[in-house]
Amino acid sequence: MIHFGRNWSWPGVEVQTYKDEPGTWVGVTRRNLSEAADAQFEVRYFEIAPDGYTSFEKHEHEHCVIVLRGIGEVRLGDNWTQVTEQDVVRVSGGEPHQFRNRNREPFGILCIVNRERDRPVLLEDGSKDSIAVSESSTHTSKG
Repeated sequence: MIHFGRNWSWPGVEVQTYKDEPGTWVGVTRRNLSEAADAQFEVRYFEIAPDGYTSFEKHEHEHCVIVLRGIGEVRLGDNWTQVTEQDVVRVSGGEPHQFRNRNREPFGILCIVNRERDRPVLLEDGSKDSIAVSESSTHTSKG
């Protein structure tokens, strides 16, 4: 399988809603670039619009994020760090995290994750003692 990308788009790859939890994120789209039924992993491209952000969450699985486009910020625990094109972020299992774009250009990240994984637990946007706002369960997730 090959998806040829042009101008931050992959013809034939559907642009999807980021998540089903409205109010926990703003201005994020998702494209699943590798969904082969026999693959052990998924590769997803998320694009965060100016002033947009992902949900603040944690989960037991780890994942790798590579910045492909623009400048953004990543929150790991309570610490925010600026990241830019070619930077790589490892999110450890159980680590609270969030991405945001405070710039005027889109911020695009590639996320590589196991196909079989637990569901994220949404967190309140607060201190390191943030509390869960949804229950965690273990099963295959597409988000």
